[in-house]
Amino acid sequence: MNKEYFRNQKGLTLVEILIGILITTLMMGALYTTYNVVNNTYSQVSEKAKISRSSRDLVSMLMRDIRMAGFKYYAGSQTIAKFAEDTFKKRSCDPGLVLPNKSYLTFDNGFNDHKLSHNPIVIRKNRLGFQTSGDDSDSIKSNANSTNKCCDQIEIVYEDFNQNDLDQPFKRYRITYYADEKIGEKNIVRLAVYKTVESWRQERVASDVAKIGEDEEICIFPATGGQWVTDCPQCIEKDLVRDHIEDMEFIPFDRDGLIIRDSAGNYPAPEIDNLRDRLFDIAGVDVRLTFRSKDNFYKETQKREVVGLDDRKIEAEDRLLRDSVIVTVNTRNIGGTLF
Repeated sequence: MNKEYFRNQKGLTLVEILIGILITTLMMGALYTTYNVVNNTYSQVSEKAKISRSSRDLVSMLMRDIRMAGFKYYAGSQTIAKFAEDTFKKRSCDPGLVLPNKSYLTFDNGFNDHKLSHNPIVIRKNRLGFQTSGDDSDSIKSNANSTNKCCDQIEIVYEDFNQNDLDQPFKRYRITYYADEKIGEKNIVRLAVYKTVESWRQERVASDVAKIGEDEEICIFPATGGQWVTDCPQCIEKDLVRDHIEDMEFIPFDRDGLIIRDSAGNYPAPEIDNLRDRLFDIAGVDVRLTFRSKDNFYKETQKREVVGLDDRKIEAEDRLLRDSVIVTVNTRNIGGTLF
C-alpha cells in the first residue's frame, strides 16, 4: 500500500472536531435556556390558573349559600298529605301527624344569646377561628392597629325540608365560613378557609291524643327546646374548603347600595345594639377573596401590597403570588317577615 493511498482518504481534523463540539455545546446551552424559560413560564401560568380555579370553586359555594340566606320552606297540600300517610304507617297515629304548611321552628334573634342567632346573614369583621358569639376575647387581634387585618366571618341561615324525618320534617341550617390557622411543613403557620354546617334541632313528638268529636282523634306533637347541633347527617363540624388564604372580606349593603355599618365600622349583628334592626335590610354582599401561591412565584423578594374593598390592605415582603377575586351577591330571600 503506497503513500498516495493515504493521501486520498477523507476525514476530520482535530480543529474541525473541536469546532463541532463547540457548536454542539452552544446549541445545547440555547436549548436548555429555552426549555428553562418555557418551563418557568408554564409553572407561573399553571400556578395562576390553580389559584384562579380554586378561588372560583369557593366563590361558587359562597354565592350559592348567600343566595339561600333567609329562604323559608312552605309545604304544599300534597306534601302534607304524604306526611300524614307516612306517620300513620309508622306510628299508627290516626289520621296521622298534621303538618303545618310552614315551619313551626322557633326563630331566635340572638339578642340574649348570640350563639342561638337565626338571622339570615351575620358578618363579623377581623376574626379567626369558628366563633358564633360577639365575644372578641378569642379573636386574634395582634394586628388590630395595623392595616393588615384578616379575616371576616359570615353566618348564613336558611330553611329546608326532609319528608323522611318524622320527628322534625322542617329543617334550618346555619353555614359559617371562616378563616383559621393551619400548621404546615416545618411548622410554618398559614391561613385556610373552613366551613361549618349546623342544624337547628327542635323535634316534635307524638305524645298526647286529643279527641275530636265522638270517635275521631288526632295526634298532637308539641315542640321541644331547640339548639344548634353538628351531629346531623348534613352537618359538618369543620371542613377545609381552601388552603393558603390571605384575606376574606364581606361587606353588606342595602337596597340603595349603601354599606350597612356604624361609626365604628361594625356590620349588623345581634350583639351590635345600634345595628340590630338592620339585619333584615341586607340586600347584597360584596365578597373579596385573596389567595396566595403555595410556593415562591417571583425570582426576587419584593414588598407587595394588596388593597381591599374597605379599610384594609395586605402588605408583605416575599416572593409569593397573591390574587384577589371580587363578586357581588344579591340576597334574594331577605326582607319582609321573620322566619
